[in-house]
Amino acid sequence: MELNLKQYRTIKIIIVFGLAFFVSQSIVFRNFFAPVVLLAISSLVLLYLRKKVKGILADERDYAMVGKSAFLAIQIYSWIAVVCMFLFYAMSDLNPYYEAIAMTLAFSTCILMLLNSVIFRYYDKFKFSDKRFIYSVAVLILFVVMAVFAIRMFSGEDNWICDKGQWVKHGNPSFSAPNRVCK
Repeated sequence: MELNLKQYRTIKIIIVFGLAFFVSQSIVFRNFFAPVVLLAISSLVLLYLRKKVKGILADERDYAMVGKSAFLAIQIYSWIAVVCMFLFYAMSDLNPYYEAIAMTLAFSTCILMLLNSVIFRYYDKFKFSDKRFIYSVAVLILFVVMAVFAIRMFSGEDNWICDKGQWVKHGNPSFSAPNRVCK
């Protein structure tokens, strides 16, 4: 099966819309594991389909523009996240949840910068164009690590659990019971 560029882009748009619909429905039904799995599967499907495209998907100019735009996006995100992190941390006396938001912004910025550095060093050391299999495995490993991290972080070890219409402590949560109605 070979695809032309127009067919590939059409399939890609259909997959993106389907993924967006599924993720939004998963959030409504409070299912956060299924979207991660579907995202990994759809990424692998798109990688497979990309290999089946006959024709040129991008040229050197496109890759140069992508590199410049990614670098600029990382810089802009980092500056905005750091400024917001300081603002949320300064207001943490008003609401204790602001400190968690500030730390999330700080750690996500650090992870983004570290990941960018590692990938840049890897590309600088090895020519990656002949190693698509390694790239696919790395993406799969990244999704598995993210899934394990998400399961661990959201396992509810020190949390509030809804039991027969009442919020019950599970472990030793560091925050008060949720304000929403327990069903």
